[in-house]
Amino acid sequence: MACNGDEYYLEHLDVIDSTNSYARNNTVRLWSLAGDVQAVVVLADNQTAGRGQRGNKWQSCAGENLLVSIMVRPKALPIVSQFALSQAIALAVRAAMSYIGIDTLLKWPNDIYVGERKLAGILVELDCCGALVEQAVIGVGLNVNQEQFDLMDKVPVSMKMLTGEAHDVSEVLGVLLDSFLYYYSLLEKGDYRLLAAEYKRNLLGFGKTGHYRDAESCFDASIIDVESDGRLCLRCADGTERLYSFKEVEFIF
Repeated sequence: MACNGDEYYLEHLDVIDSTNSYARNNTVRLWSLAGDVQAVVVLADNQTAGRGQRGNKWQSCAGENLLVSIMVRPKALPIVSQFALSQAIALAVRAAMSYIGIDTLLKWPNDIYVGERKLAGILVELDCCGALVEQAVIGVGLNVNQEQFDLMDKVPVSMKMLTGEAHDVSEVLGVLLDSFLYYYSLLEKGDYRLLAAEYKRNLLGFGKTGHYRDAESCFDASIIDVESDGRLCLRCADGTERLYSFKEVEFIF
């Protein structure tokens, strides 16, 4: 099923391997159908091979969760400021959950947590041209109504488990897209500092000592900054500073 609105084009599928893969493999066709909109949205009731950060699989029961990819073509987003997209979608998910009554924190780079339990995951894939981001496919897996999960490293939680109520997935999508389009408008205006400031205010471990693990050891440190390209800057207990790219360090609860 396809739906064309003023701000985004939506294609709704029953089942697909991965919404991000589908969006990337059908880029030309989807944009040709979309017309003059800010985003193309691919929604699936079920994924057979959902993907997350670090090559992880995203587990979901059919029809119970929000599985969506948002495809955008920024006007002038430099590659060096690419993390603004991750910040925009992470803040959008957090704002949508706040609207529904769920308080969340962001876990670097862009997971959504309630306490020590993971509510949503985000996967951003970029196509670049020269020094600019030409297109981004932003995948979001949000646990909505699922209550039973397989054993995983990151203990999951769902909106239903937190509120005690079932939620309409299409309504949750509507709230999320409204939030994303707001934060995406800030990105298009070049308000990267505003996005970064709000992101850091809601970032788990920012300015507070926590436990981390890299390839060499476990150590205590606090987050003091996140670079425009997404690299994490930590200050260790001995005062030294370390800079990490994605997959190089992990926060330990």
